[in-house]
Amino acid sequence: MLAELAFKVRNNEISPLELVEESLRRIEAAKELNAVVDIYAEEAVDIARTHPRTGKVAGLPLLVKDMARVQGHVTTSGSRLYADGPADVADDTVVARLRAEGAIIIGRTNSPEFGATAYTSNSLFGPTRNPWNTDKSPGGSSGGSAAALAAGLVPLATTSDGGGSVRGPASSSGLVGYKPTMGAIGRNVLPRWIGFSTQGATGSSVNDVLYEASITLGAASGDFLSLPRNGINLTPTMPTRVLACRTFRADVDPEIAAHFEQCLEVLTRSGVEVINVDSPSDNDTIWSWYVISTAELTQSLRHEEHRWDQLTDYVQTQLRFGKSVTIDQYIEAQRKRHEVTARFDELLAEGAALVTPTANARAWPAEGPLPSFAGTTSDPMITLNTPDNNFTGHPAVSVPMGLDDHGVPCGLQIISARCEDGVALGLAQHMERIQPWPLVAPGYSPFTL
Repeated sequence: MLAELAFKVRNNEISPLELVEESLRRIEAAKELNAVVDIYAEEAVDIARTHPRTGKVAGLPLLVKDMARVQGHVTTSGSRLYADGPADVADDTVVARLRAEGAIIIGRTNSPEFGATAYTSNSLFGPTRNPWNTDKSPGGSSGGSAAALAAGLVPLATTSDGGGSVRGPASSSGLVGYKPTMGAIGRNVLPRWIGFSTQGATGSSVNDVLYEASITLGAASGDFLSLPRNGINLTPTMPTRVLACRTFRADVDPEIAAHFEQCLEVLTRSGVEVINVDSPSDNDTIWSWYVISTAELTQSLRHEEHRWDQLTDYVQTQLRFGKSVTIDQYIEAQRKRHEVTARFDELLAEGAALVTPTANARAWPAEGPLPSFAGTTSDPMITLNTPDNNFTGHPAVSVPMGLDDHGVPCGLQIISARCEDGVALGLAQHMERIQPWPLVAPGYSPFTL
């Protein structure tokens, strides 16, 4: 869709102004989702009227997750602390790259406060609702962008991932969500989770995700983790073998497991050999991820400690824990990364892909909290299988694999070797061919004129 729409703009078949006006109309009609929390209508219309019709995403309306900077506008990160903050003086890398290729920013999408949980709700803007079932969450932290894409409000919206914040919302919203190899998308300002957070790409199809990634991938000055653009193989390639793991946690809900098994059967019928393997990860991994992420979040907000009581409960909980983390615990958790990464590296060698459910639990309420139960097991960290590959840096893609009993999508997560992102994307393309999915939620239409 992205390539086709931009082609029509460049060839004068449609105008940027028509696209912007259509997007604004759709956003207004879907206000009940609360996916979009700020609109730059006048600015976007002015840009559209004089747009040169050039670039890979020429004239396409773009929504930016409210955790990425947009020059001239306030980034609140879903927090009352920054609701009246100063306007940004520069764009984040992905915003700048999309804007340079012709995208027109029309507003902001909702996020949980500081992206610190997997449902999109905060005390500043309230909850975002899933277009598949408005009682449920589109996930987090990129839930506002995912809901907007799943409802066809825009063709393009930014997403980012520090513990599953691209893949979780893609899973809950029936979309494709791609978290690249850590460092593939350089950062001009380090995020609060220094070694975990990366921008990603989300869309209705694998082609749209690839198209967006072809613009945003590349190193950034000052980012010591960033990789050269030619260091990432984005070319979709079928894996040499597909390895299947039921969950990285203790258990998974029966209906999620049933959809997972059905996907494996469909893969097998298509001629792909699937090999069941033991999990290369465990709860030690996610607890180590939690130690590091809470400690880094706490340090980043230390200067606001006198205002911590104004923060959302889930942020306060993490700050209290992060404040208690010792230097020994933090370094021990960092050392754990070497051990777990080596296990994934060995498993994914020579072109293999590993598949798991993206989430272990069924859809959760728009207002939260996250499920603490899946299958027969109670565990506060059981919801997602995603933080493990923020911990190791491996690329991962979530694609739709079915609907839970709430009518909300669930996702299949595909993981490949570091820098071999095209292997995960290649299997994602294969899944799209053999088990196609709707482009948008029921009752909505794909973005076009």
